[in-house]
Amino acid sequence: MSNFAVEQKKLPAVDSRQSHDVHRWWIKALAGAGILCAVAAGILADHFPFTRKAVSESLLESFPGELKIDSFKVVYFPHPGCVAEGVAFRLKASSAAVPPLVTIRRLKIQASYLNFLVRPHFVSRIELDGLRVNVPLPTDAGHLSSGSGTSVITIGEVTAHDAVLYVVRHDDKAPLQFDIHDLSLESVSAKSGASYRVDLRNPEPPGEIHSTGHIGPFQKGNFAQTPASGEYSFDRADLSVFNGIAGVLSSKGKYAGSLGNLDVEGGADIPNFEVVRSGHALPLATRFVLAVDATNGDVTINNLTAMRGRTNIAVHGSVAHRDDMPGKFTSLNFTVRDGHIEDLLAIFVTGHEHPSPLAGETNLTAQVTVPPGGKQLLEKLALDGDFDISNGHFEKTATKASADKFSASASGEKKETQGDPPPADSTESVPAQLRGHVVLRNTIATMTDVSLSIPGADANMHGTFNIISQNVDFHGTVRTNADLSQQTSGIKSIFAKVLDPFFRKKGGTVVPVVMNGTYHHPHFGLDLNPVSK
Repeated sequence: MSNFAVEQKKLPAVDSRQSHDVHRWWIKALAGAGILCAVAAGILADHFPFTRKAVSESLLESFPGELKIDSFKVVYFPHPGCVAEGVAFRLKASSAAVPPLVTIRRLKIQASYLNFLVRPHFVSRIELDGLRVNVPLPTDAGHLSSGSGTSVITIGEVTAHDAVLYVVRHDDKAPLQFDIHDLSLESVSAKSGASYRVDLRNPEPPGEIHSTGHIGPFQKGNFAQTPASGEYSFDRADLSVFNGIAGVLSSKGKYAGSLGNLDVEGGADIPNFEVVRSGHALPLATRFVLAVDATNGDVTINNLTAMRGRTNIAVHGSVAHRDDMPGKFTSLNFTVRDGHIEDLLAIFVTGHEHPSPLAGETNLTAQVTVPPGGKQLLEKLALDGDFDISNGHFEKTATKASADKFSASASGEKKETQGDPPPADSTESVPAQLRGHVVLRNTIATMTDVSLSIPGADANMHGTFNIISQNVDFHGTVRTNADLSQQTSGIKSIFAKVLDPFFRKKGGTVVPVVMNGTYHHPHFGLDLNPVSK
């Protein structure tokens, strides 16, 4: 009995020692965990990738220059990262008067602790708030080529909302402002570049651009060689911002190549294209293949086909900087084969009557140049061209009737057989052939070697036409099959018989003529002093 009591008394002592051992084990475990946490925290503090120093070095690796950060905050929980405010990049050795290359009101970087173990150089997300980018002149952009190395960081996604891109121009005008509504970059790395999606507003002509594609990897030391590809749409572009034309453009296309030489293929439609002085809004559709230098905006037109009515217009040339001119110089070559002159004249002819005075098949070539500057398009447009119109006929009723009557009299038809002029709604007209050479400078079109042929008569003219005032001043000769006296009646024919010997030439009558007045109200008559003209 006593032995049993002794054993019972010993049991609590054993339980007490075990409980004490367990308690000591937990203390050691917690102490060990604490030590491990402290060591891990120390290691994390020493090697945390989002310290101010580490982030600054990484940013300068991508954007060489001078970096300023107003405030910086390291974030450990719930996701590792940082928040930087008042971030600004400047070109090296740039003056304080030059705006920073890039400013960011708030930069947030977010990663994952799991990625520290499996993908130590992966950043989950970067958010840019208040992004402003100033694209410098090409002469200044050379300072961007001195990167310190190639970053090994890959970024899952970069987003920016309500960002602004400013592009400095060569003239004294304010920089072009591109308002970027939304920008998203995915899988961003120095090795492979990034896929992107962007919605922005284009400043000139104002309209909305949506584009998706891929850009990069960026070529350090030669930014223009950076590859890029993608698709775009350009909607509701208002062409009235350009002096002299109007209309709303929509365009879609795709592009590939490098930033310095992008091959762009697409099409554009302008349902209401207008040369504003004409008062005629007409549909115009184009297809094009271009080479674009995205670093300075220069465009080379390798092949552009514009469809106006039944006429195809082939265009090639360039819109690019030239010499030291501010702005861009336009140089284009136009070719029309088997077109219709009424489709072309309707774009330029003013007035509310029939939009084209002449219809017929046409072939033409022209070189057009437009220098930069603030003048109206027609005031600075220069043109050199040749035109040939066959099977032509006059569209204006009064001109049509006069041409028919003159053709009949010039052919020597007797007055009694000529009959009355065609009715006002008649579609019949004498055929006309017209060709010549034109040079346009300072709104004055100088036309030479102009020949007009209708049955019974041939005219050879030269002169000028003011495309603004529409004053005409032409001189030349008209050869008719009939004598002057055969082309008149009554008392006029008696006086004309006296003049017949003076104007009669082999094969008909040659009369010096003059045409002046305005396009809508021309005056015809004998040129009494043709030599001085």
